[in-house]
Amino acid sequence: MNPRGAWLRLWYAWAPAAALVALNVVWLAGVRSAFLGRGSALAQQVTAAQSEVARLEGQDRQLEHAAQALADLRENLGTLRAQQMAPMRDRLVPFLNDVIRRAEASGLRPDRITYSVKRDTKSGLVYFSAHFDVKGSYEQIRRCVFALETSPQFILLEGLTLRGVDAATSLDVGVQLGVGTYFADLDEGLMKQLGVQEVPSGA
Repeated sequence: MNPRGAWLRLWYAWAPAAALVALNVVWLAGVRSAFLGRGSALAQQVTAAQSEVARLEGQDRQLEHAAQALADLRENLGTLRAQQMAPMRDRLVPFLNDVIRRAEASGLRPDRITYSVKRDTKSGLVYFSAHFDVKGSYEQIRRCVFALETSPQFILLEGLTLRGVDAATSLDVGVQLGVGTYFADLDEGLMKQLGVQEVPSGA
C-alpha cells in the first residue's frame, strides 16, 4: 500500500491537528513579535528617562552653583560696602589724608585742591572726587600714581591733565591729578563745611 495514499485518505484525521499546530506557530510568532516590540519601546523609554534625569540633575547642579555664586557676591558686596564704602563721615578724612600723604611721599606737594560730589542713582552710592595740582619730575609723578593705585583705600584714578612744562633747562612738569571714591551715603553737613556743592545726577 502506498503510504502517501493512506495519509491522503485519512486527511480528516490529521488535518485539524496540523491546522491547530500551524495556528499555534503563527500565534506564538505574533506574541514574540509583540513582546519584542514592547521590549524595544520600553528600552527607548528607559533611555529617554535616563537622559531627562541626567539633564535635570545637570540643571540642578548649575542652579546650586549659581545660588552659591550669588551668595558669595552678596557677601562680598556687603563687605565692600562696610569696609571700602563706609559712610562719608567715617571715611572721607582718612581718604583725603591718604591721598595727600602718598603724593607728598612721592616728592610732590598738592596745591589748589577742589572737590565735587555726585549721587549715583543706579547703585545708591555717592561718588566723591578731588582734583589737585602738582609739579615735579616724571619719575615723581609716576611714583605718585603707583602709590595711589596701590592704596588700601578704595581710590579711583580719574586721570592726569598736563598743566605746563617748566623752562627747557628743567625736567619738572605741572599736572592736575584727579582721584575719586564711593561712599555709602552723602553727609550734607560735612559737604557744607568743606564748601562742596553737589553735582546734579544728570550732569
